[in-house]
Amino acid sequence: MDIHIFILCFNESVLLHHTINHYRKNFPNAIITIYDNESTDNSVEIALSLGCKIITFTTKNEQNEHFQQKIKNNCWKNVKFGWIIVIDMDEWIIVKEKDLIEEEKKGVTILTTKGVDMIGESKDILLKDIDLHNINKAVDNVMISKSVCFHRNYIKEMNYHPGAHKCNPIGQIKYSNNVYIVKHMSNLGVYFLINKMKIRYQRSEKMRKFGLDIHYIKEEIDVIKYYYDQLLKSYILIHV
Repeated sequence: MDIHIFILCFNESVLLHHTINHYRKNFPNAIITIYDNESTDNSVEIALSLGCKIITFTTKNEQNEHFQQKIKNNCWKNVKFGWIIVIDMDEWIIVKEKDLIEEEKKGVTILTTKGVDMIGESKDILLKDIDLHNINKAVDNVMISKSVCFHRNYIKEMNYHPGAHKCNPIGQIKYSNNVYIVKHMSNLGVYFLINKMKIRYQRSEKMRKFGLDIHYIKEEIDVIKYYYDQLLKSYILIHV
């Protein structure tokens, strides 16, 4: 089965090998292409060592959801056959090759998903003290219920909105009855979260003027810690 996975990246050295390992485990023969926004860490080096293809783009060290929207709507257009997965580095869809084979038999062209924010309890900014693949605490996040997996044979356009939270696909549209979890690997530890918020807030000033990326906050560390503590009080357990 042809499976092409496209992942956006900027300075993702902490998550990158975990994300690639997740997809390699489920799709050993998939072609994985990293769209790298001129990372200044060793993300590209890691991705190449894991057998990924690299395509470089630039938004001049700024978060630009409109540019990334264009990439997500077009990065897969040269692929003519098979299943496509278009994701951010912190998004792990829980689906296996055998699932896609069964969905294909049913005539499904887009997977139905349910997004959840995974909650880790790492004390290390680099997440070295936890196993990301065995985290089971989560809270629902409808914004991550994205149409990230679709069948290229039947889909002509996805027409993703900014952030790919919504889309207006064109082609033969049939959503799966089965619902597949998309894990948002975001709130994995309080220090990891504080660092991510700080960096992404600094890079998203222009996007906030469009009402985008407003979930990245500049608040005091105590506010971020409070937000994280509230997540730990409201989680559900998932086992997938």
